Parts: sequence; structure tokens; C-alpha cells
Amino acid sequence: MGYLSKFGYDEVYFNKILLQNIENDALLKQDDALKKALCELVSQGGKRIRPLFLLMATDLGSYPKKEDCYLAAVAIELLHLSSLIHDDIIDHSPMRHNVLTLHERYGAKIALKLGNYTLNKSLELFSHFDDPRLHLQLAHTMKQLCLGELKQKEDLFNFNLQLEDYIEKSHQKTGTLISVSLVIGGLIAHLSNDELDELSTLGHSIGIAYQLKDDISDFTSLSSSLGKPVGNDLRQGIITLPTIFALEDDLIKEELMSLHLNKESSTFDSLCKRINSGHYIQQSEDVCQSYINNTLAIMNKLPNLKPKMSHLIDLLFN
Repeated sequence: MGYLSKFGYDEVYFNKILLQNIENDALLKQDDALKKALCELVSQGGKRIRPLFLLMATDLGSYPKKEDCYLAAVAIELLHLSSLIHDDIIDHSPMRHNVLTLHERYGAKIALKLGNYTLNKSLELFSHFDDPRLHLQLAHTMKQLCLGELKQKEDLFNFNLQLEDYIEKSHQKTGTLISVSLVIGGLIAHLSNDELDELSTLGHSIGIAYQLKDDISDFTSLSSSLGKPVGNDLRQGIITLPTIFALEDDLIKEELMSLHLNKESSTFDSLCKRINSGHYIQQSEDVCQSYINNTLAIMNKLPNLKPKMSHLIDLLFN
């Protein structure tokens, strides 16, 4: 089970709606390969963090309909799945969480069709809601997701990447989807504009901290738990916060900046070990903690959200 049941939400009902929308879809009935791939994907489960954020936000309002809340939660999960599928294809990722990615199992053609399908299915489910603000939020989010991916590609092996540019990309790739999950939940619950702004800011802060934690783990976790080689981001030329701090150290800077000329595995292994054993990880963790602290401060302005959100923050970061 994912996190939904841990926080008192009806995970069985969530999964029922998710599977019903797949099994009853007329398009999928005409494409057995696509349907099989999607059913396998959703059956893998997951933490369902973005649906959880959305449902938490709906708790703040005047008892919105359960059907509306869970339909939106399924839609945001499908949007998230779409972004993961497209990211894996673009990055040529063979594994995700120790499981072969869709394009490795079924080929890029089926994976791309599935990524497009889950995106369109998400938008179809969101079309049940009349509030134009919700659709503007979705449009902005999808634009930011695309910009974040494009920016990451542009900055491969860019050893002059500035901290503020890295933070902006982290928000685009991760923070924006968490932020919109909270805001859509707030819209369904008919919250005030001030409350919606607080939820948006909260999502921004959580999302950046979550991305920072993931980027730090890329250096500090074991390969078996990552489901990919340690330092995989650096091997692909993706410059993350620990590397940005390492580039400030003249003892390692020159070797890092010549990586695009020497891409032997042993060179990456050596540099990843040096980054992991240096003070760059602690510097990165300090930045991550500052965003966690900011998250906790924002929660004080949303007291009804604080108990569950504090528990979730503890699970995600501790």
C-alpha cells in the first residue's frame, strides 16, 4: 500500500477509480499492448504522494464530494506518470526503482504512446471540473514541466550552472507538480485566494526540498537502493547541488570540468566518491534543510493541515 492509507484516505477507492478509467476506456480496448503496459504500470503502485497532497488540501474546505476529490487525485497521478514516462524516454533510463522502464520492456513506440495517453487521460478527467482557475493551473504546470526538461538538456555538462538556475529547474521539474496538487485540492475545497497562495508556496518549498534530497541521494545511497549507478546524474552530465558546491573547490574543479572529455567509468567512480566524502554533501543538506524549515514555517499559517503534513514531511525527509 502507498501513503494514502497511512493518512486515513481510501486507497482501495482510489485504485478502483484508477483501474476503472483504464479498463473502460474505448481506446485501450482497441490496443491490447497499450492496455497491458498501462495496467502493469499502475499495478506497481507507489507512494501516491501527489494525490496525497491533493487530498490533504481538500480536507481544509467545506466537505467537497468524495467522488470529486478522488477523481482529481487519480488525474494528478496520471499526469505524474506521464511526466515520468516521457522523462525516462528522453533520458534513456533503463531502470526506475529497480524495475525496467516501459521503453525497455515494450519499446520506445509503445512507451511514447502510453506517455501521451496518460497525459490526455489526465486532462479528460480534469475536464469534469468547471473552475477555469484549475485549468489555468494545469496549463502552467505542464509548461513548467516541459521547460524544466528542456533546461536540463541545455545544461548538460554545464559546469558554470548557477545555484539560482538549479533551484529554478528543481521547481520546474518537481515543485510545480506538488504545488499544483495542493492548489487543485484547495480549489475543489473552495478555499480563499490567500489560502490558495499559501498552498502554492508550500508546494514550491516542499518540491525543491524533495528534489534536493533526491539529488543528494544520487551520491550517498547504494546503487541497489537507487536502482541505478551511484552518481548517475553526474554520469549523464546533469549538474546537481553537490556538484555545484564541489565546483567551488579548486582541488576537484579542474577534474570535474574535464569530464566531458573523459567519460570513462573509473573517472566518474572516483569523482563520485570524492564528492560523497567531501563537505559538499553537508552543504547541500544544509540548503535542503533550509527549504524544509521554510515548509514548516508556512504550515503554521495552515493549522488544520499541519498535523498530517508534519507527519508526511517527517516520512519524506527523515
